[in-house]
Amino acid sequence: MGMGWLLLALLGYVSAESAPMFGEITSPNYPQGYPDNAKESWDVQVPEGHGIQLYFIHLDIEPSNGCEYDFLKVIIGDAVQDTLCGRSLDGATGLPIKERYYPTNKLKLLFTSDFSNQERHTGFSAYYIAVDIDECDDNSMNPCSHFCNNYIGGFFCSCPPEYDLHEDQHTCGVNCSGGMYTELKGQISSPGYPSPYPENSLCEYKVLLESGYQVIITFQPTDFDIEEANDRSCSYDTLTIKAKGRKFGPYCGKTPPPRIETASNEVDIIFRTDSGGDNKGWKLRYSEEAIPCPSKVAENSMLDPHSDKYVFKDMVTVSCKEGYEIVKGNKKMPSFQANCQADGTWSNSHLKCQPVDCGEPEEADYGNVTFDSTTYKAQATYSCKSEYYTLSGEETYHCSLNGLWVNSKGQSDLPKCKTVCGKTTLELHSRIYGGSEAQSGYFPWVVHLASENIGGGSLISDQWVLTAAHVVQDIPQPKLFAGDVTHRIAIELEAKKVILHPDWIIQDSAVRKNYDNDIALVQLSRKVEMGPCICPVCLPENMEDSSPAVNEVGYVAGWGKTSDYFNRLRTRKLRYALVPVRKTEECKKSVNTDQVFTENMMCAGGDGKDSCQGDSGGPLMFRYVSDEVKDDRLYIGGVVSWGIKCGDFGMYTKVKNYLPWIKETIQKTEQEDGDQKTETLKICK
Repeated sequence: MGMGWLLLALLGYVSAESAPMFGEITSPNYPQGYPDNAKESWDVQVPEGHGIQLYFIHLDIEPSNGCEYDFLKVIIGDAVQDTLCGRSLDGATGLPIKERYYPTNKLKLLFTSDFSNQERHTGFSAYYIAVDIDECDDNSMNPCSHFCNNYIGGFFCSCPPEYDLHEDQHTCGVNCSGGMYTELKGQISSPGYPSPYPENSLCEYKVLLESGYQVIITFQPTDFDIEEANDRSCSYDTLTIKAKGRKFGPYCGKTPPPRIETASNEVDIIFRTDSGGDNKGWKLRYSEEAIPCPSKVAENSMLDPHSDKYVFKDMVTVSCKEGYEIVKGNKKMPSFQANCQADGTWSNSHLKCQPVDCGEPEEADYGNVTFDSTTYKAQATYSCKSEYYTLSGEETYHCSLNGLWVNSKGQSDLPKCKTVCGKTTLELHSRIYGGSEAQSGYFPWVVHLASENIGGGSLISDQWVLTAAHVVQDIPQPKLFAGDVTHRIAIELEAKKVILHPDWIIQDSAVRKNYDNDIALVQLSRKVEMGPCICPVCLPENMEDSSPAVNEVGYVAGWGKTSDYFNRLRTRKLRYALVPVRKTEECKKSVNTDQVFTENMMCAGGDGKDSCQGDSGGPLMFRYVSDEVKDDRLYIGGVVSWGIKCGDFGMYTKVKNYLPWIKETIQKTEQEDGDQKTETLKICK
């Protein structure tokens, strides 16, 4: 007995730096009675791979119900495993009758006494010793997947032939990874196929073909048997195929996967197994096929040549379907070339067929345009803003293939809102010298000239005034007023240019005998927006040669002299009178001077109705008759030029004779000005 303890003591000394294999623990004052209110603990630790056997040589702790007073506790971690008190010695032999085994290499002993030990209980004396744990015991969970080998203080796992021990040092598996297949076709199978495949294994195979070709994988119905879970899920053993970021599987069970087109020349085949099962595994066949490209290079495109399938190295010409176009930067392209590339994509696939877009249709001056879309075949409808304009040209345009808004003739020139001429609120029948005051809307084209010479003019377009040459011959920028029958509250129009007829002879009007070619044009600086208070008078276009005919009654209007009394030159409001056309010979006979008469003049008036001083340049107007015009309109037949005596007759420049000059002058001047955009002047409220 003594030699045994000596050997244990030597062993404990030799292993002093590591946890001891044994030790002794006694209560305070042992073998004398332990003190009151004692509390002491001991941490017991033996080497790893061992449990602790606790032997009590002596145990004498004050007994109590549930060891309430004094006790010794055995604690593992945070849990109390045993609580001891009372006596437990055999009186005959004095040997301990209590011992405990704990399957851990660490525990704590805690001794506690209360305030009284009257019977002088002596406490306890105990030894602990390290006991080897058999990790490979069949009664415990086997830590190894195959063979478990126990030794004092530990264990190790080993594997059968052809198996390798994994890094976890517990699991055995077959090393079946690293296979590389580069042939154009071949077969791959699970380890040992058709014998059952090994458990706890990870098998990885790679197929690598030439760039531009994809791997095709197929299975025969009898070549697939992989363990699946009871719920038919692949949570036990799995076969997974990965290619170009795509994943096929996992697969398991007895039904093989369908034909797999991987769309990649590089494929990884991964086979995982768990610790159980007795299935034969799988065998697959792989082959190569040129990687296909999509049937479209771009949406809404057409490919030439057409094919149901395009593959690596195919070349096509790409054009767009009707209504679409190719745009590269700011350049439009009719087509482009594309090659089917090794990765299954088309070259130049960044080029798109986008809808032909004409953009928003341009607005016509004084017009409106409505549209629902701006792409191919969309329609735009033009209209004019008011009744004082009429649409010249087609009203409907469509977005064409070339990206332009065109009419039914394929023309892209926009329609124009031309001014409606000659609109009047005057009832054209009924009686300025001997005339009447005009109301608003009667003659909305009459312009008052209030410079050195007082006179009148007529608006014949939105930017041109027709007047007499002798009124403006010395005035490069006359003052013009329009928009109201009362000239003092009318709006001033700024003159830009005065153009006299080239055959007009400039001389002092006081001695003038020849008023031939007494006609002039005044260009306004800004275009005028038409409305009820201002609009142009019609020119004598498409009229019969005899118009206006002798005895045809016309209207003359102006702010000139109305009476010889007080020599009054201007009226506050515009006045008008009805005057008949007379034969020029009649008027000529009543003139006793050598005044010149020409074919460019016409005579009108008499019977006290006539134009007078201050009316020069104003219009002589007649009713405009046309199959196209159903309402009352007026055209300017003459321009007030000269006369012998107010109230007798007046001579007027015959406008019809100057139509070519008027049109050519306006066209030439506007062409010289170019496309000068200025803000339109709005007069009518």
